[in-house]
Formats: sequence, structure tokens, C-alpha cells
Amino acid sequence: MTNDTGLRSLIRDARYRAFWLGQATSTLGNQLTVVVLPALVVPGRGAGAFGLLLAVESAVMGVLLLLGGVIADRYSRSLVMAAADVFRLVGVLGFMVFAAHGPLPLLLVSAALSGAGAALYEPTHRAALAQIVPEELRTRANALDSATKRVGGLVGSLLAGLLLAGISPPRTLLVDVATFAVSLVTLVWLRLPRVRAAASGATPEQGLRAVVAEARTGLVEVRKRPWVSALMLQGTAQVFFLFGPNYVLVPMVSQARYGLPAFGWVSAATFVGSVLGSVLGGRVRSRRPGLWAMNALAPCLLTPLCLAVHVPLWAFCAAVSVGSVGVGCFMVLWYSSLQAEFPEDVQGRVFALEALASFGLQPIALAAAPLLVQLIGLTPFALVAVLVLLVSTYGVLAVPGTAELASPGRGDSVPAVPVPQQV
Repeated sequence: MTNDTGLRSLIRDARYRAFWLGQATSTLGNQLTVVVLPALVVPGRGAGAFGLLLAVESAVMGVLLLLGGVIADRYSRSLVMAAADVFRLVGVLGFMVFAAHGPLPLLLVSAALSGAGAALYEPTHRAALAQIVPEELRTRANALDSATKRVGGLVGSLLAGLLLAGISPPRTLLVDVATFAVSLVTLVWLRLPRVRAAASGATPEQGLRAVVAEARTGLVEVRKRPWVSALMLQGTAQVFFLFGPNYVLVPMVSQARYGLPAFGWVSAATFVGSVLGSVLGGRVRSRRPGLWAMNALAPCLLTPLCLAVHVPLWAFCAAVSVGSVGVGCFMVLWYSSLQAEFPEDVQGRVFALEALASFGLQPIALAAAPLLVQLIGLTPFALVAVLVLLVSTYGVLAVPGTAELASPGRGDSVPAVPVPQQV
């Protein structure tokens, strides 16, 4: 099956088409809210309130992620995603009413609801995609999903800017409300069956003890596969020392060196690189995709190097673009390998653990990076990031299964990334 044939097969599948359309629309709306929210909160309440709002949303998401994975494996994943949309929709409505004026606690409740919805959505989305798409098409589906999110994010940002120029911020959020309606319709139409019920006919046990036991089962499944644990720990280290700080340091440094418009060019370069990386990841065909994934990550060291050394703006943009290509490629291969490696009835918990490992420390990294730069200087901080990146990227290849992105023995019979046959 060629790449083009695989893409056509995906688009012809009515279930995948509905899933893709709903999530693409939702992505656009989510990004619109990301842009509009500071315009709603900061003028009336100040930057401190906005930071508190983001902290509450992030904290609630982190605390509930593993529970979201358990729920994703217990119930219909399309209905769980619909419930996530309802939580986030109520959160957006709360932002419309309370962001500029009204009691601060109610605004923080709205942020908590948005975080709870994200905790349900994140692990369920990848597991639902694997339930809809056959294994031989999942790499292409993950590539298309990743590229769609990048394009949707860009379109959402541009649309937010256009709308804010003509109408008030609260009314702008009505567009996000409309995108949730589209997503809900597609998810209710999908009506994916419960994976566990389809496999065994069993009804999930109720109660806190049963939920804790199921969460522990997800941990056990990950621990059985050392290469998965190693890559999750790799994500934790790289987010804390590199990718988390980049969210703060890249805009700070680019604006200080090159002026206020510079971060727009850097953001555009990041977007282009991410889309190209997603496409590249969908086209990798190898029995050792882990080598591709690690080599793709290595150029991310260019960004901290450009933070440490003054380079022209075009070189800075090129560096972040090449790094974004690598991240996009890595994520497609990584998600596809997890979908192929784990049974469907535990994938919600696995993706919850992956998200928790990758982004659990990000709020701390965001807060700590400026302080560490003031304490030790930008150049030493950047060199530490480069060292952590190289050691964590290539050190994991010593763990059996990492190069294949599959447990030893499994890759001999089922390639982690399918090798296509020409037609």
C-alpha cells in the first residue's frame, strides 16, 4: 500500500472522516480561546490573575490525567471525549461570563472544568484513534492528526486576531462554542463501543478501589516494557530541561534581540517545521524506527545553542524550524508504536501515563527557567540543556526495544512501523 493509497483509505472511511472533522474543528476553537483569554483577563484583573488561571487549569489536568485514562478504558471513548467537550464547553462559557468581571473563584472554577476536560480528552483521543483506524494505517492517521492540529492551531490564532479586531473578546469565544457543537455531533454519531466489553463482555467494577487497581494495571503494563518506561523518562527530562524552558526563553530572547515582531517569525517557523515533521513521520518505513526518532530529536539542540550565541534572526528561525521537524517526526512514530504495542483495553491508561510523564513537570519548568537563567546565566543553562538532550536521546538506545520501538521479539513478526508493499 503506497502512502497516497493509505491516505485515501483513511479519508474514505466515514468513521475516521467524522472523527477527524470533529477534532480538527475543536482544535481550531481551542486555539482561538488560547489567544482570546489573555485579552479577556489581563486588562481587568492583571497578569497575576491570568497566571493563576493557567496554573489551576494545568494542575487540575495533571492531577486527573490518570483517572481520565482509567475512564477511557472503561467506557465508550467517543462518549468520554464528548463528556470532555462538555466540561470544556462549560469552562469556556464561564470564561465568557467571569473572565473580565465577576468573582475570581468562579473564574477559577471555569479553569478547573477546562482542565478536567483536558484530562479526559488527552488520553482518550489517541486510544480512540487506534480503535477506529486499522494498525497498518495508524502511522498515516497519526501524521494527519498531528499536522491537522498544527494547521488548526495556526488558523485558530489568525481567526482570533481577525475577530478581536472587529468584535468584543466574549463574543469571539462564541466561535469556540460553535466548534464544540460540531465536535459533539460527530462524537455522538460515532458511538464507539467499550473496548473491554467488546473483548470480554465484562462490566467494570465500581468504586475507588477498582479505579486504583486499574490505574495500577496501567503502570504494570508500562513497566513490563522497559523501552517504553525509558522513553517516558526521556520525555520528562527533556520537557524539564529543554522544551518547557523554551516556551519561556524563546519569546523572551527573540524579542529582546530582534524586536517585538521577531517572535511572530519564530512562531511561523515552528509551525512550518511541525507540519513538515508530522508528514515526515508518516512516511518513515523502517524496522528500526526508533533510530529515526532519536536522530530526528537530536537537531533540537540547535535552539538552546541559538539562545546561548547571538545569531541572525533567519538562523534562529531555521534552528527552531529544524527542531520542530524532529519533534513532529518523533511524536508520530512514538504514538504509533504505543498504539501497536499495547492492547486496546489499556491504551487510555498508557496515554495518560505518557502525558503525565511528558508534561507533568512543565509548569515547574516554566516557572524555574527564568530564575535559573538569572542565577547561572543563559549560556550555562543552554549548555546543560544540550547535554541533557544528547544523553537522554541516544542513551535510551541502550535499552532493548528502543531502536525498534517494539518489545524484543514482537518487531520480528509485526514491524513497529509497517513496511508498505507497492501496488
